Amino acid sequence: MISLDNNNSRATAWKSQTETFAAHAARMHVPLRATFELTARCSLKCKMCYVALDASQVQKEGRELTAAEWLSISRQTADAGTLFLLLTGGEPLLRDDFEEIYTELCHMGFIITLATNATLMSERYFKLFSRYPPTAVMVTLYGASSETYEKICGSAAGFEKTIRGLEMFSKIPTNIEVRTTFIKDNAGELEQLRAISKRFTNRFGINNLVFKSNRSVTSDAESCRLTPGQCMEIEAANRKYYENLEESEREPVDPEVEEYFRSLSPDRDFGLGIPPKIIACLASKSMYSMTWDGKMLPCLTFESPYTLPFEEGFVNAWNRLPTLFDNIKHPKACYECDLISGCPNCPGYMQIETGEFEKLSPYFCAVAKERMAWYTKSV
Repeated sequence: MISLDNNNSRATAWKSQTETFAAHAARMHVPLRATFELTARCSLKCKMCYVALDASQVQKEGRELTAAEWLSISRQTADAGTLFLLLTGGEPLLRDDFEEIYTELCHMGFIITLATNATLMSERYFKLFSRYPPTAVMVTLYGASSETYEKICGSAAGFEKTIRGLEMFSKIPTNIEVRTTFIKDNAGELEQLRAISKRFTNRFGINNLVFKSNRSVTSDAESCRLTPGQCMEIEAANRKYYENLEESEREPVDPEVEEYFRSLSPDRDFGLGIPPKIIACLASKSMYSMTWDGKMLPCLTFESPYTLPFEEGFVNAWNRLPTLFDNIKHPKACYECDLISGCPNCPGYMQIETGEFEKLSPYFCAVAKERMAWYTKSV
């Protein structure tokens, strides 16, 4: 029987070690961590999704890389130093050849995290993951009921499928994290969602920043995402819950939220001063993403600029990636703003919100003001 406590303690220890490893790799520009977007297709139709395309849109925009192509580039990434892989989509389990790709990646020795909505988990995949357990599984849980899944994902059946998938993953020796993207339709379900999550893991993360769509995707993000004030209410409530737990039960606050609160300082520099300095994290320094059609980006929030590893070779594409951001700057107003040290002003966020790197996003400006106001009151 797999112990939930052991599952979570292993995950916490592992995270602290890999973060240090990634920082060291960044100083040497080693491509340690990768995200492979195996497909843009998904088994759900979430109204706020900024990455998913249907099959006809995929054909219009390009073509998915074949299994052979993914495995060929993976050998190059391994030779260059990539160790950690996040397999995502869309929904990666939707690919007919997922088992072939996953098995070969395991044989290559990668440490794999799987991001999935769990709706397609089956006996076939249970056998696969039992034989080759991913180090971690990140499962998105969009609502606490079939009714909410119908509203958000267009599939009432998606809720029971996700729960069934979580039950199957809980029987595999892997570190499970449940994540929820909050929009207006599920804003009142934080407590219920955390309770469902706790049946399978203590690691429950929230995402309350919903982006506009990019890369030819269309979504209803602007109409359904939370107001900046609602974002902060959920963020603060989730943080307060974990802070009030008994020490023996306490699991770290959602890493992205914790990173934000650590960042409220004039000397913030999670990019370690490594070019491109406009990107304040380790993206393009020891981390990168590969899109379903073969482009290399710092992360999947960006639409451009990108390199083409299948045309220029992986190493050349990786080495050239940071140079593409040499002349990119924050919007002028950001440099005059007192909130710049704690604002989610990633250039990828600006691009996805406004279409430009140097144009302000009123939405993210408002989020930054709400967060700073709450943080100032809480310290």
